[in-house]
Formats: sequence, structure tokens, C-alpha cells
Amino acid sequence: MKLNGDPDGILELKEMMKTKLDYLKYLVTEAKTNFDNTAHFKNKDGSKKYKLIYLPQSGEFQVEKES
Repeated sequence: MKLNGDPDGILELKEMMKTKLDYLKYLVTEAKTNFDNTAHFKNKDGSKKYKLIYLPQSGEFQVEKES
């Protein structure tokens, strides 16, 4: 799984891989199957929001910070 975009969001996803693997799998599936190819998640303390975007043309994922 190739990730590009916001470094803080990518770190959150890597941390999820260690502690909440089932939730990470859910996010990936949600991004791949959602009509707009996105899934939303927050950091550990809930203070920052991120968007995981699946790019079907390349098979990559983009992470963006939401306001």
C-alpha cells in the first residue's frame, strides 16, 4: 500500500497498523468501495481529522488533512 500526502496523517495510519489493524483494514476497504473513494479518520486524541483517498488509476492512497 503506497501512501502519499500529509506526513502526520501517514504517521497516524502507521500507528493504527500497530494498534488497530482491524480499523485500518476497514478504512482501506471503505476508501476503495465508497462512491467518492474516500474514508475519514481522526488522530488518537481526536483533535485532527484526515481523509484517506483511494486513487483507482494508480492503486495508491492519498492522505489529506481536513479542516
